[in-house]
Amino acid sequence: MQLFLYSKGYSNMKGITVFNCALFVGMSIASLQTLSAQTIYGMRQGILPWEQGLYLGGYDIMSNTWVYGDTLEYAEGFGLGTSTFNQWDEAYVFLGLPSGGTGLEWMSHSVEAEGAETTAELFGNMHSIHHDMQNGKFYGLEGYGLDSTWMDWGTRVITLEVEDGQVNTIPILEMDWMQGVVAGSSCYDSDLHHFYIWGIDNTGVGRLVTVDCEAGSIVADVSPEMGSNANLSEFEFNINDGQLIGLKATYTANGDADMELIVVDPLSGVITPQLALPQVDFYTPDGTEFDQLNGFYILHYYQDQGIGLNSSIMAIDAATWEVVVDVPLDANFVELEMSNASFATLRYSPANVSDESLSRIDLEKGYWINNSPGSFVVRRFDITGRLAVPATTIPPNARLEVPSGNWLWDFQGINGLRFSRHTIRS
Repeated sequence: MQLFLYSKGYSNMKGITVFNCALFVGMSIASLQTLSAQTIYGMRQGILPWEQGLYLGGYDIMSNTWVYGDTLEYAEGFGLGTSTFNQWDEAYVFLGLPSGGTGLEWMSHSVEAEGAETTAELFGNMHSIHHDMQNGKFYGLEGYGLDSTWMDWGTRVITLEVEDGQVNTIPILEMDWMQGVVAGSSCYDSDLHHFYIWGIDNTGVGRLVTVDCEAGSIVADVSPEMGSNANLSEFEFNINDGQLIGLKATYTANGDADMELIVVDPLSGVITPQLALPQVDFYTPDGTEFDQLNGFYILHYYQDQGIGLNSSIMAIDAATWEVVVDVPLDANFVELEMSNASFATLRYSPANVSDESLSRIDLEKGYWINNSPGSFVVRRFDITGRLAVPATTIPPNARLEVPSGNWLWDFQGINGLRFSRHTIRS
C-alpha cells in the first residue's frame, strides 16, 4: 500500500518523526488483506417490529460483519432518498417521520455518542441531500410548483442549515425545466463542490447536470445517448479518480432488465461500460455508496425472487472493475450511507489551518501536550485509515502518549479548529 502525502517533517524526538499533513492525495490498493473498509450505515429492516422505531445498522463489508445497531425510538418512517452522512460529526442524517407525527423532520443520529440525536422542523419538499466533506455544508434538491394552476414542477438546488430547531433552506440555483429526480440518481464531489444530478426534463429527456454549489452555476448539462429502452441510476462519485459511476438498466422484451456498471463523463455524456451484473435483478433506490478510502462501489441488491427476498451486497473495485465481495445479507438494508469519516479526516481536515493554530498541540518527550486553553478531541488512525482506538479528549495542560508505529492523528477543538499530524515512532 502506498501513501502519498504533501507534508513536511518538523522534528525527530525520541525516535519520533512528525509531519504536518497538508493534503491526503491517494491510497493505492496492494492487496485485499491490507484494506480496511469504512462502516456502511442504513436502515436495517426485519430486525425489530416497526412500532419500536427504525433500526439503524452499521455493516463492515470487508469482514461481512454487522458492527453497529441502534433502535431509533423517536422515528417510525423515513423519506426515500433523503439520507446522508455528516462526516464532521460522525452522524447518520435523514428526513424521518417522528413517532406519532404527521410530517417529516430533519433527524441526525450520532453513531459515536449514545443518545446524541437532534431533530428539526422543516418545510417544503426536500430530497437528494449530500454533505460536503470539505466545507461541512449540506446541499439538496427541492421540488417547487411553477404556478398554481397546473401540476408543473421544477427542481431547485438548495443548501440546508439547521438552527434553533428548524431547517432553513437557501436557494442556490433553479432548474425550472427539471421535472423530477429519482432517489439515488445524484451524487457529490467534495473536492470541487460539484453536485451531479440525473433527472428528466419537461420534454421527457434524461439530462445529466453538473452544478457548482459554491459558484451557484451550471458547469455542464448533457443528455447521454443510451437508447430508448435504457435508464441510468444509482450514481456515486469516486473523488480520488474523478469518476462518475452508476448503473445502466437495459430493458428486455419480457420486461426484465440487463444491469451493468458504467462510467459517465459528466462533461460530454459519453458512457463507458465497465462490468455486467447478471446477478442483480432488483435494487432499492439510494441503495449504493462509494467507499472513498478503498475505492469500492457498493451495491445492495436482490436476486431472482424479487424485492425483499435474497438480499445481498457487493463491493466492486473501481480501479480493476472486479467484484471483491458479494455476499448474502440476513436483512433488507436501505438508505445506505458510507461513513467516509476517515477519508474526510485525511483529505480535508488540515484545510485553512494556520501555523499559529498548529502550535496549540506540541510534542514533548514522546507525548502530545495540549498547550491551548481549550480541550481537544483526538482520534488516532492506522495507516489504512481505520480508527485505532476510541476517540479521547485532552484537556488543557494534559498529555497523551505517542505509541510506536505509523499513525495519523486528528485533533478537533471545541471552537471548531481541526488539524492533523502524522507520526512515525520506532
